Amino acid sequence: MLRARPLPAFLALGFTLVAFLSAAPAAFAAEAKRFGAEGMLLGYDEARGVFKVKITSPKVSGGFGSGGIAGKPAPGMKSGDELELEVVPEGSVLKRTVIKASKGGGLDNSGTKQGFKNAVAAIPTDRAVVLSFEPKTGEPKYLLKMVQIRMSPEEVQKRLRDLGLSQEEIDEAERANTDTDSAN
Repeated sequence: MLRARPLPAFLALGFTLVAFLSAAPAAFAAEAKRFGAEGMLLGYDEARGVFKVKITSPKVSGGFGSGGIAGKPAPGMKSGDELELEVVPEGSVLKRTVIKASKGGGLDNSGTKQGFKNAVAAIPTDRAVVLSFEPKTGEPKYLLKMVQIRMSPEEVQKRLRDLGLSQEEIDEAERANTDTDSAN
């Protein structure tokens, strides 16, 4: 009498399970859409949990792969649009709206409403920031996931000087960057 070998059946089940589990994150990732834009903060309504922003560019420009982190442009969004974005001021870093500076990490590591409020105060209102948001049901139409404050040219130069570069080296790097930008 022949006995069935349990090992091949077990391996087949194992491979099926691995294939399912490895495909699942890709399926969930395909559903979650993240959009990116540049905009200026017009106000924060703490009671309603929303930022009011004015879009300065529906597409994130400059930086290294900035479109990848922030996301692609939202359909139908254009420069000059004013919109509200829902924010989550407290909770884990994976759930709340994160406000970070390009020269460092998050401006609020507490996960509290007060910490978020302090980080909001650091958002410049005289220049655009990078906004990363996801669509949601209901109003407002989008949930803000991240705000990235870019360094101004003056802040970049100061940082390079702090790192020990001479003004000549900084000027040379800026010329090289301008030549690269104009070639694209």
